[in-house]
Amino acid sequence: MKAGARFAAASALDMRRLRRPTSLLIASLLLANAASAQVLARPGWAGSGVTVETWWHRAVFYRLDPATFQDSNGDGRGDLAGVAQRLNYLQSLGADAIILAPAATSPPLSPSDMTDGFDDLTRQASLHHLRVLVTLDASGLQRRPDGSNRLLGVARSWLTQGAAGFYLDSQLLASPQLSPDLLHQLRTLTSSFPGDRILLSAAPDSALAPFLQREVQLIITQPIGTAENALDAATLRSQVLAGTEAASATSALRSRSGVSGLPLLLAARSLPAPDEKQRTLLRHDLALLLLASRSAVLLDYGEELGLDLAGGDLAPLMQWTPSNRTLQAPAPPEIPTNSDATEYKPYTPYIAPLPHSLNPSPPSLPAAFISETPDPRFLPGFSSASPDPSLAGLAAPNGVSANVVTEDADPYSPLNLYRHLIQLHHQNPSLYDGAQLFLDHDAENVLVWLRRPTAGARTSTPVLAVCNLTDHNVHLDLDRELSSLRLPRGGLHTLATGSPLPFENTQDIVLPAGGAFLGEFYR
Repeated sequence: MKAGARFAAASALDMRRLRRPTSLLIASLLLANAASAQVLARPGWAGSGVTVETWWHRAVFYRLDPATFQDSNGDGRGDLAGVAQRLNYLQSLGADAIILAPAATSPPLSPSDMTDGFDDLTRQASLHHLRVLVTLDASGLQRRPDGSNRLLGVARSWLTQGAAGFYLDSQLLASPQLSPDLLHQLRTLTSSFPGDRILLSAAPDSALAPFLQREVQLIITQPIGTAENALDAATLRSQVLAGTEAASATSALRSRSGVSGLPLLLAARSLPAPDEKQRTLLRHDLALLLLASRSAVLLDYGEELGLDLAGGDLAPLMQWTPSNRTLQAPAPPEIPTNSDATEYKPYTPYIAPLPHSLNPSPPSLPAAFISETPDPRFLPGFSSASPDPSLAGLAAPNGVSANVVTEDADPYSPLNLYRHLIQLHHQNPSLYDGAQLFLDHDAENVLVWLRRPTAGARTSTPVLAVCNLTDHNVHLDLDRELSSLRLPRGGLHTLATGSPLPFENTQDIVLPAGGAFLGEFYR
């Protein structure tokens, strides 16, 4: 090869080598921009850019009323700054998104409070891998000729400030001004912002239902286990199966319009149980039923604690400590000092100490006790002041026992059960993407279902869920049923439970009254 040809070939090779790092840099920048568009998603989870599925398909949404959640300035009313103070708790719970949904029973926050605190809340939430959704209500549509434009303008403002989407409440859905065209414009506006912004709506009961199924990603189903319905295995099984069938029909409709998704499940805080102990056990069953599903899950604040409704049907204040008041801790006692001590002393030469046998015992000093466990009386509660008169009567009847501090120390509390189940809901392959099969044990009033891994999965095993809805112990032998379904029998590894359980195999399942169990078969 001639020198000129060799030089040209070498130059071409050098240029390719130079272009390679540049192309890698450009690709990394593009990936970084794509990842930033998927804002506030957890690494490795749906929506983080690692998986194909978007973040909201099986997310856990935490709906709260800012006015009753946490007070940050001591005026007796919660605010957005208070919500920001509790993001560590929400992250430890495992929530994926917060829905700011002011309750109709408490006066909403002023627009200035919402605007001033929202920027800081979204910034802090992004550091805790949480998204923030805002409620759109019908106030902007009523008695206004330009209500549609105003609603879209409000939505655009929230999206610009970083809202991850909107919750369409029942009042907005019932408004005659909410037309299919306005709903489509709202959907188009939300989708125009990066980061998989979504629309989430309450259960529709109007002519808008077909349009909502086409435009809204997630629709809240009717609550399961409500006080109006008897909490028995047949009722719960039919409710869950009806929700599954509705999800399949909705997914078929959405697939034709380019939208896909699953409905949300919602547990009821008021349960038909005669005493607090049985209600706690039934909450374990509902938590298992909700979070051992493939659907996205919606939790109302305090649901994970088992808070009872305040005033019969009013949502309670969030209960952080038994007293729920932020009290000033007493000052530590002063250690007495020698009254003759002065700041400057004359020089004293060093004198070696006497031998230990001749040295008298040292003077006794005041005992100082340092506790590693903080006193719950002085941990931050809802407010440092009495609740605002507008929130009077919202204290939870069972708040002394159902609060974050008390349940955090109990490994079998509803709070820790929810934490564990939410982690499994996100990470266990069989729960995350497996098929669901209910076994008929309605006669025993026991809810039994299986989550089977997808075909070809080599690292996943089936998961068994059992809920005892009776007021007495039950004993089950599932070996024959599992054998007829060609499923493994024998040893079970406990994934989550609401109480210590003595059994370890499918032939001898013993559950106490209201007991709940989630376990996977040994490989």
